[in-house]
Amino acid sequence: MTINLPRYLYLLAIVAWAILLWPNPVTIFLAACLSCLTIPVYRRLRRKAGIWRRKLAKKNPQTKRIHIALRLSRHMPITVYILSILASFVVPLGIIALLVSPQAVAGYARLRELQASNFQLPPHWLEYIHALRRTLAEYPRIEKAVNDGLANLDSMFSDAVGMLVSRSFGFVGSTMNIFWLAFLFFTLAILFTVHSRIIRRVTYRILQITPGLLSRFIQAIHRALKAIMLGIVFVALVQGALCGIGFAIAGVNQPAFWGMLATVVAPIPVVGTALVWLPLCISLWFGGHTMAAIGLALWGSLFVAGVDNVLRPFFLRQGIKAPFFVLILSILCGLSMFGAVGLITGPILLAIAMQAYEEANRYYALAWKKK
Repeated sequence: MTINLPRYLYLLAIVAWAILLWPNPVTIFLAACLSCLTIPVYRRLRRKAGIWRRKLAKKNPQTKRIHIALRLSRHMPITVYILSILASFVVPLGIIALLVSPQAVAGYARLRELQASNFQLPPHWLEYIHALRRTLAEYPRIEKAVNDGLANLDSMFSDAVGMLVSRSFGFVGSTMNIFWLAFLFFTLAILFTVHSRIIRRVTYRILQITPGLLSRFIQAIHRALKAIMLGIVFVALVQGALCGIGFAIAGVNQPAFWGMLATVVAPIPVVGTALVWLPLCISLWFGGHTMAAIGLALWGSLFVAGVDNVLRPFFLRQGIKAPFFVLILSILCGLSMFGAVGLITGPILLAIAMQAYEEANRYYALAWKKK
């Protein structure tokens, strides 16, 4: 009982914190991911501040200027870290807001119109389809295949856009909740980073594993998070920018707004940005802009999809040593199980599984050598 008492006390502390933060599990998870991803930056700042303090200590510490510099050097790492984290979020969001906000009202109005009509096809589209169906009536089998394909396409598009619009309106409508979650997210990320050594020490004491084993798992998670940032977030931003350029060239109204929506749906495997640019191609086609529709379709299928097919596998496989099919499967399963946060959870769980497999092989290899 005496040997296990510290473990029970550590567990009691964790349970107390878990109960306190229980209503916000996604925020806690994302804060922990941000902390794990940025801890090397904080440690680098601490090392530089330590070098600076040692140089200052060699001088006369009794002078007022040196004394102030020593005090500043103690607070410099955490201050620069906080400002860097805030800037990494505020600056991109500010740029996106400046580009999208002038077009957001008209774009949301268009989405509301689609939602009000239950995302049905416009009348002139339906007339064109009916004329095509009358032409295909002489070929019953082809007509049936076309009808089934159009029904499936309409259902898929309605569900996808409906979910996107409802999530967007809910996000905009809960401003105070957004501010609270953002404050909690940044605060927890900073606390996790500053107290990372204590968290690591408590973890291997509770699990009774060696610090080296825990470090290897943390490094695997760090590599996975870096791969996710590059392979999912960065690639989605590139695809959204390319979509916005294509929409502007094709003459689509509110190209920045539709490019932002393309960025949001880009991480979805298989379909991705096609959920945005394909309906716009169809709209241009039925609107009489044939060349613009063909050009946008080629741009989306060759360049936008090409970026996804080349960069995403490259970045993801750099951080997670698994076949790309398994990576995509982990993302799909994560989305199915955890929703949008599954884009991060799925690959992280896969990285943990792969690391556990390697550690087990290492353990048995060492045991075999001893025999």
